[in-house]
Amino acid sequence: MQAYFDQLDRVRYEGSKSSNPLAFRHYNPDELVLGKRMEEHLRFAACYWHTFCWNGADMFGVGAFNRPWQQPGEALALAKRKADVAFEFFHKLHVPFYCFHDVDVSPEGASLKEYINNFAQMVDVLAGKQEESGVKLLWGTGQLLYKPSLRRGCGDEPRS
Repeated sequence: MQAYFDQLDRVRYEGSKSSNPLAFRHYNPDELVLGKRMEEHLRFAACYWHTFCWNGADMFGVGAFNRPWQQPGEALALAKRKADVAFEFFHKLHVPFYCFHDVDVSPEGASLKEYINNFAQMVDVLAGKQEESGVKLLWGTGQLLYKPSLRRGCGDEPRS
């Protein structure tokens, strides 16, 4: 597996006086707050879409990010590569949870059958990475915002 963040150490708590731009200054996972570790109160997660899928595009133009896992290539291989990147990132930041939309982790494919096959393969990949890393899935859902037939509720929307 190729490393993407190998030049960075894991982010650690160093306190509010730290000058390290890649350090937690206020988040100390072991500090007790009201009888619980801070880590139990602040259970943060990384969102797959915002962190690994967004290409930097906005209303003013095309994507501005040059990410190795968003290059042209075989879609399923790139999805597996993106999973490698994601779990390396989760490790560096001590992220205990992640979340995703289905098409964030798996290519849609040209048919429903291909979508189901791609998603099943990626579920296996992600399950293996979760087992290796201890990172847990907080939630996974379907990305229904961009398809006109689905974005308004589909079954009860006459304009769908």
